[in-house]
Amino acid sequence: MNIKSNLPKFLTSAALITSVLITGCMRVEIDNPIDGEFIEEPTVTVSGNVFSTTPDDFPLNVEDMTLEINGSPIPIAPDGSYSTNILLDPLSVFNAIEADILEVSTGFVDSYRTVVIAGDSIPEGEYSPEAIALQINASGLDSLSPVVASLVDLDPATLMPTGTTVANNVCVIDGGFLGCLGRATIKIDNPAPSISGFGVDFTSQQNSVHSDIVLNNLQLNVHINGSGLAPNCDLRLKATRVTLGGNYALEPDGTTPTRVDVYQLGGVSTAFTNFDQEFTSGICDVPLIGDLIQLIVGNVRPMVEDGLEGFLNSTDGNNNTPIAAAVESALGGVDVSGSIGQALNAQLDAPFFQVKETTGGITMGSNARFVTNFGTGPGQCNPPAGAPDLTASYHVPQPFPNFGSTTPGGTPYEIGMGISSSGFNQLLRSMVECGLLVATITELDLFGTGVPIPLTAGLLANFIPELNGLDPSFPARIAIKPTMAPLITGAPGPAGELALLKIAQLHLKVEVDVTFQGETGVLDAAEMMMDADVGIDLTVDESTGSLVFELAAPSPFDVSVKSVENPLGANLASVEALLPHVVGSFLPALAGGLGGFPLPSFLGLSLDVVEVARNGEMLTIYADLN
Repeated sequence: MNIKSNLPKFLTSAALITSVLITGCMRVEIDNPIDGEFIEEPTVTVSGNVFSTTPDDFPLNVEDMTLEINGSPIPIAPDGSYSTNILLDPLSVFNAIEADILEVSTGFVDSYRTVVIAGDSIPEGEYSPEAIALQINASGLDSLSPVVASLVDLDPATLMPTGTTVANNVCVIDGGFLGCLGRATIKIDNPAPSISGFGVDFTSQQNSVHSDIVLNNLQLNVHINGSGLAPNCDLRLKATRVTLGGNYALEPDGTTPTRVDVYQLGGVSTAFTNFDQEFTSGICDVPLIGDLIQLIVGNVRPMVEDGLEGFLNSTDGNNNTPIAAAVESALGGVDVSGSIGQALNAQLDAPFFQVKETTGGITMGSNARFVTNFGTGPGQCNPPAGAPDLTASYHVPQPFPNFGSTTPGGTPYEIGMGISSSGFNQLLRSMVECGLLVATITELDLFGTGVPIPLTAGLLANFIPELNGLDPSFPARIAIKPTMAPLITGAPGPAGELALLKIAQLHLKVEVDVTFQGETGVLDAAEMMMDADVGIDLTVDESTGSLVFELAAPSPFDVSVKSVENPLGANLASVEALLPHVVGSFLPALAGGLGGFPLPSFLGLSLDVVEVARNGEMLTIYADLN
C-alpha cells in the first residue's frame, strides 16, 4: 500500500480500511530503457514485466489484464513479460514511456513511467565543445589599455641613466686641412631623463593586435664637455611624443590552455613628434660649431631609440617581451571560471580552443565542463536527500557564434560572453546534483488569487475523497525531487524568453502527517510525475550586481501530470487535472535554487551589463567595462 512503516498501526479509519481492500496486488514495471537514458536511435525497445506482489494469494492472470504502452495495446506473455518498439520524437527531447495495466475483473489499474532523452549527451567530466565565447571589441581594447600600461615598468631614467656617454671625444669643429679644431664628449646629465606619462593603445587587425605605446613629453638633459674651440654647455632635448609601435599575436597557451599566450611579431619601431632642444647653460650654437646641435641630436636620438626599443624587444624567462607579458597578465584577470564556479558550487573548466584576432576585435572560444564536487568548501556542494546522481547531460550541436559591434538590440558594447546550450545543460546537471528542484510545498494558490492556502488533509479531501476519514487539520505537503536534470534546447521560451527550459519526470509526492493518541506517522496519499516547458530569462539584480535566473509561470497547456503510485486507490484524475493550473504558483520559486551569481570580473574591472540576449543559439551577456 506504500503507507510508510512509521504510520501508527492503530489508524483504522474507514478510508484506510477501504484503501486496503481496493488496492490491488498487480504491478507493471519497465525494465528497459532506464529512466534518464540518452538514446540517439530513432526507436527504442521497451520491455518489462507485469507481476503480482503476493503471488501465493493473488496469482498472475494475464488473461484478466490489458496493457497499454503510451496508449497502444501491447500483448502480455504468459510469464508477464512484454516487449515492443516505439518511435522517439527528437524535437520533444524528453520522451515519456508510460505503461498502464488494467485488471479487468477488479477494475484495478497500475502505472509505470520512464522518460528517455532523445539525442546526444556529454558524460560527466567531459567537455562540451566550443561551449563558451568571449568577445573583446575595439572599445573593450581601449578599456584594456590602462590595465596593460599599469603592468609595464617603462622608466626612461632606468633605460638611459645619468652619466651614460652618448658620444666620446668626437670632432665637432672640422678645420679641414688644419685638422680637428674642437672635440666634445656628450653625456646624459641631471635631471634624469623623464616623461610626463605614457599610454598604450590597441588596434585589432587580422591575425594580430597592433600596439602603440605613446610616451608623452620626453625630456633628456645632456652635458657637452668641449675641448679646443668647442665650448662647455648643457642642452635639453625634448619630444612632445615618442610612439613605439609593435604587433602581437594571441593564441591558447600550449602548456596552460585556460590562459592566453601573447607573443610579439617582429621588432618595435620608434617615431618622434616635435623633437626640439634648448640650452640650459652655456652657448654652443655659434659660428664654427653651428653643426654641433645636429651632431648631438644625431647621436642622442639613435641612443634613445635603441634604449626604448631594446627594452621593449627584450624577453623575460618565459620568452615574453614586456608588452606581451603585460597583455598576458591582463588577460589572466579574466576571472570567469573561478567566480562563476564558486558561486554556483561547481568546478568550471574552460580551456581555450581558439583566440582569433580580426578588425572587429578579439574572439576567444573555450570548451567547457562543469564538475560537481561534493563537500562544504568553496566550489563544493552538500546535496540534500533526494538529489540524484547524474552521469551525463544533454548535448546540442551548435555553431560557434559571430559577434558584431553592437548587441542584437543595437547597443554598442565592450565585452560579450556567451554559453552554449550544451554548456548550460552541464551547469543544470551539476546544480540538480547539488539540490536544485528539491523542495517541499506546504501551500498552494489553488484559486489564482495570489494568496496561497496551507495544505491540509481537509483541503486535499476535496480532490482525494479517501482522505475524508482523517482529521481535516492534519498538515499536508507535496515533496518534490527531480529524477533527471532539466535542459535547454537552443530554442527561445514559449513567450519569447531567453530560452526554453524543459523539465521532465519531476517527482511529486503528496504526504499527510497523521497523529493519533500522541503517535505520528506519514501517510503517502499519491505519487505523480510532472513534465513542464518553461521560459527562462537571465536578468541583472541591480541591488546586488548579480545575474539572476528567472522562470516564467508556465501555461497549464505546457504542464502534464501523470499518477504513478496510488496507495489509497483513489481516482486521481481531478488531481492530475488540477496541478497544471496551480504549478505556476510554485514552479518559478524552485528557480531560487538556480540563484544568482556575481558578474565575473574582467581584467580587474567590473562589468555593467547592457543586454542579455541570444547570439545565434548562445545565451550571451553584453557588457561594458567599468
